Amino acid sequence: MNRIYSLLGLACRAGKIAWGYQAVVAALKGHKAELVLLAGDSSPRLQAKLLRSCREYGSQGLIYGQKNELGAALGKPPCAVVAITDRNFAALIQNGVREVDV
Repeated sequence: MNRIYSLLGLACRAGKIAWGYQAVVAALKGHKAELVLLAGDSSPRLQAKLLRSCREYGSQGLIYGQKNELGAALGKPPCAVVAITDRNFAALIQNGVREVDV
């Protein structure tokens, strides 16, 4: 789990992250979001809305972690949603999430 948060922090420092609802929606609409991570403790309505948007715009959406963990990984306040805009970072994070789920 720490590896995923480390990758998120690295992606943030590289400027390859959009965080917060409005920024993530803008990244989705601009076809820049490769992967969207939603906090497990975010509202079910927000999760449904953003997962639907992910399908609509052809991005992968995953529920992972908690708001405070995602925010801490980025050096930001707690946040419910994060988009990774770099294909390589997205692939590394997706692989990390799959390894944790196994």
